[in-house]
Amino acid sequence: MKYLLTFLSFLLVGCQLFDEGTPDAAENTVTSWADAYFNYDYEEALKYTTPESEKWIRFAASNITEKDVDFIRQQGNKASAEVQSRQIAEGDTIGTVDIRVSNYVQLGAIGKENKVVNEGIFSIRVVKRSGKWQVRMEALPRNERQNRD
Repeated sequence: MKYLLTFLSFLLVGCQLFDEGTPDAAENTVTSWADAYFNYDYEEALKYTTPESEKWIRFAASNITEKDVDFIRQQGNKASAEVQSRQIAEGDTIGTVDIRVSNYVQLGAIGKENKVVNEGIFSIRVVKRSGKWQVRMEALPRNERQNRD
């Protein structure tokens, strides 16, 4: 009986650790999305977004030129994301996860050159639907840090 109770308590704790609905799971969703998005793997990024966010991913993809693709391919380091903070209370279904993205390619606007940005801070909105956290894009991500790289 003692072993059965121990097993059941481990099982219960294990299920909570892997619950897609926890605030920790929201952080995992955002970092997975950011790793894909900031490395221009938009198809992978779509897996972590709400259906209505697809238009923003498609918009970003439609603005990439052959010159941009060549620049992205020339970069040796991949972009990486790290959670800085989150604003999600236990039991909430919406929130924000702030991430620091390092070594990402910033595509130049009209008349501007592409460049690699050492570090940027982004606030990413998340929503929980059907027990699973998803990124909700209301615009293209914007670097919150006014950085002069």
